[in-house]
Amino acid sequence: MSRIHILDAATSNAIAAGEVIERPMSIVKELMENSIDAGATQITVEIQDGGIRLIRVRDNGCGMDEEDAKTAFICHATSKIRSLDELFSLHSMGFRGEALASIAAASRVTLSTKEPLAEKGTCVKYEGGQFISCEPIGMPSGTTVEVRDLFYNLPARFKFLKKDQTEANYIQVLVERFILCHTDVSFKFIKNGKTVLQSPGNCDPSSALYSVYGKDIVSSCRPIEANIDGITVKGFAGLPKISRASRSEQIFFVNQRLIRSKTITSAVDAAYTNMLMKGKYAFVILDIYIPSQDLDVNVHPQKAEVRFSNESMIYRAVYHALVNTLSAEVMSVNYSFGKDSAAKAPADSTPETSSVSAPASAKPSVPSVSSAPKSVDYSKKIGYQNLYFNEPEKSYVAKEEKKEEPVVSAPVSDKPVINEPSMPELPDVSESAAPSDIPEAVPEKVVDEVKESVPEIQELVTQTREESLHELVSSRVIGTLFDTYILMESKDRTLILIDQHAAHEKVLYEKFVAMEMEKKVVSQPLLAPVIVSMSRSDINFVEEHEQELCDIGFEISSMGDNELAIRSVPAQIDPQNVSSAFIDMVDEWMNASKTRNDALILSLATAACKAAVKGHDKLHDIEIKRLLEDLSKLNDPYHCPHGRPIVIRLSEKEIEKEFKRIV
Repeated sequence: MSRIHILDAATSNAIAAGEVIERPMSIVKELMENSIDAGATQITVEIQDGGIRLIRVRDNGCGMDEEDAKTAFICHATSKIRSLDELFSLHSMGFRGEALASIAAASRVTLSTKEPLAEKGTCVKYEGGQFISCEPIGMPSGTTVEVRDLFYNLPARFKFLKKDQTEANYIQVLVERFILCHTDVSFKFIKNGKTVLQSPGNCDPSSALYSVYGKDIVSSCRPIEANIDGITVKGFAGLPKISRASRSEQIFFVNQRLIRSKTITSAVDAAYTNMLMKGKYAFVILDIYIPSQDLDVNVHPQKAEVRFSNESMIYRAVYHALVNTLSAEVMSVNYSFGKDSAAKAPADSTPETSSVSAPASAKPSVPSVSSAPKSVDYSKKIGYQNLYFNEPEKSYVAKEEKKEEPVVSAPVSDKPVINEPSMPELPDVSESAAPSDIPEAVPEKVVDEVKESVPEIQELVTQTREESLHELVSSRVIGTLFDTYILMESKDRTLILIDQHAAHEKVLYEKFVAMEMEKKVVSQPLLAPVIVSMSRSDINFVEEHEQELCDIGFEISSMGDNELAIRSVPAQIDPQNVSSAFIDMVDEWMNASKTRNDALILSLATAACKAAVKGHDKLHDIEIKRLLEDLSKLNDPYHCPHGRPIVIRLSEKEIEKEFKRIV
């Protein structure tokens, strides 16, 4: 008796629906992508009860005739491609033709559609994958898809849905993503009868960003526009002060397709190296354009992942686009007593910090401070020999284009960053919407209100990077506070506070990194071996990478199943802290999936921290002067290797406010 049989249509459709339709958000994604492919400029998404009871997507796209409306529900029926060859030169969001068939198999669906020149539209109904009716209907041009009672016929899948509010949050986050990428489309999101989100669709990325996050985030993001090796990278790089506790605000599009990518994530992490404190992740929105033949989008059932023909080119393009954008920023923290000030960084947030390039020109001398009775010999701690600093990495700079000043358009609600629900795997969606509910433009009054806020945003970046670096050595040194913070008065009457430990730590760190890059890391033998106890798995890992450890200055030998003898270490590591520095390095390298270089960077940071002058160490005038000069020559003098701020600025105006001299 045969054990292999062909599944009936209802079962096979239900299985296919399970691959494409994970939750209500999956349907919204499929339908919105269909609307965009139809040339829609206005899309409305309406849901009730988290999209479980109702999802309605309307657009003003090209619509369909009666024949196409009926054919669209057949599995693998599509207008996007005709042959296998076209699969590798896609210019559309959808291509498999599974969306409507899968949606119809798991719900009650009504599709209403009309072409612009047609006298009447067509209304097609399906329930549980079964055709119900096809009738003529009067309606505006475009397409409307209504999906009701999701998974009503698949209770096993229905029970895995989350609370209505959670499912609604997933959909709202998805719509926000589409707003950020498709700036030429006006989106409207209605939840339980209330409009909660709307974008102007005016082709301005800043307006789209404002619609989703509000003006505070707009003011803390820098636009990206670069063309590197034929790859165009656009979007926004968030300053470190708006970093997040998760990657939920790292949003990537490739050819306007919302995706996840480990390659892009790694490039973002590398670009923000040492700019963020541990456990913080950059706020980044990237829209990457590459030739379609270099991209395979058919590697994930929900089209949430793609495969690049050249991963390293994508990595380089993203990395240099971010680095070039961030390197121009002044990253000292502008402190304000007033809680409403946009310049004030929250206590637990990462300070604004900049990456890479800074000129190392001659600086004017710093006036001396009163000498202290006891001081640390700064010359011994850092040395007056020639220091090695990283050469600024060769910048990939896009051709300059003349740009108009952006006009930020306002959202329906000026909301802050949405609470970050743990986003599920983003599926794919197609869609439609109608123009009747979407206004032609945002009211002029609202636009004017936003225009007035633009100077406020631009006011935050009033000092160039060169001016900021020059300020470190041209300001008058007042003295030290608590033998820990160097106090200075700048020429623009600003109080500058510098953490002497963090500053010296960064100077040493840059020196160590430069020495390692130039292969000038020197190994120092220890008078007596340091015995380190580790687990067997850790010992195995060390033994596997013994040569790599030797290359960076460690001489190690086994002392048994659970012990190692460290006989030599890199010269920059304090002999008093060999055990902890080594264990921390191996732990990061092994357990946090760090590369050897990343692990070495950690050890260099640790070494710099141990060797640097400490808080409460008294510094002489000449030591402070040398420290400030060395700091001003660094690629990034604004934060220590661990991401903490080095420089804080407090304006005269803020001080006078606190003394009530001004209101």
